[in-house]
Amino acid sequence: MQNLFLLSLFSISLNTAAAGTPEKIMLYSYHNHPPFVTAKNQGLTYDLAEQLNTLAAGRYNFEVKIVPRSRLNYFISGWINGKCPNIECDNNWLVPWVNPKWGFSTTNANNYLWHPLFIDSNVIVSNTSNHFEYTGPESLKGGVLAGMRGHRYVGIDELVNSGEVTRIDGNRERDNLLKVLKNRVTATLLPQSTMQYFLKEDPEIQKQKNQLKVAKKVHQQYQRFIMLPSGREKVLSLLQSAPVTTIINTVAQ
Repeated sequence: MQNLFLLSLFSISLNTAAAGTPEKIMLYSYHNHPPFVTAKNQGLTYDLAEQLNTLAAGRYNFEVKIVPRSRLNYFISGWINGKCPNIECDNNWLVPWVNPKWGFSTTNANNYLWHPLFIDSNVIVSNTSNHFEYTGPESLKGGVLAGMRGHRYVGIDELVNSGEVTRIDGNRERDNLLKVLKNRVTATLLPQSTMQYFLKEDPEIQKQKNQLKVAKKVHQQYQRFIMLPSGREKVLSLLQSAPVTTIINTVAQ
C-alpha cells in the first residue's frame, strides 16, 4: 500500500482448504476516503479483505461493500438497538476502522466483539500563511472550519451552534485541503492517516505541502478496531491468529 501502512497478515499459512462452500462475510465500511479507499477496488479495506481471504483458506469469503454510515446503521440496526443476538439476526459481517464510542449502540448491551488495529487521530490543518495556531477548539473562534458533511466534532460543534465558529462542509477531505491551500478557510479537520496518505501519494498536495501546517495538538486521538457481532468468536480468532503489524508515520510538520 505504497508505504503508508504495512498490514502483514500472512505470518501463518493454512494448508488445507475447508470443505464445502465458503461462508460469505460482508466487510462493510463507510470509510470511503484514503487510505481506506484510494481508487476503485483499491485501498486498505480491499487489501484487508484480500489478505483475510488468503488466510481463511476457503472457510470464509470476505466481500467488501462500501456504504454510507446511514446505510450501515440500517443493515445492523438490530445490533445497534440491542435486539441482537437475542433474536435471530444476520451476523455474517464485520466493520473495520471503527471505534466503540462511535454510536454503534443505543443501549448498554455488550453485543459486539472488537479486534484492535492501530492508533489514529483527527488533526487540524491550516495554511502556513495565515499564522493560525490550533491549541484547542476555543482557538477556532472567529474562524472558518472546513468540515465533512455529517460528521460531528467534539468541542467544535458547540462553537458552531453558538455562531462563534463558521463551518463549511464538504464531501471529500481532499477538497477541504484545497480550500485550505486557497485560503478560503482557516483550517480543516481530517484523520492523520488520511493526511499522511495525501502528503505521500497525492502529487498536487505534495507540490504544495510546504503551505500546509499540521497542528501539534490533535483534536482527538482514538484507536481503530474491527467490529464483529457477538457469537463470531471463530472469525475473531482468525483475526487474532494473524498478527497485524501497522507502521504509523508521524505527521509531517
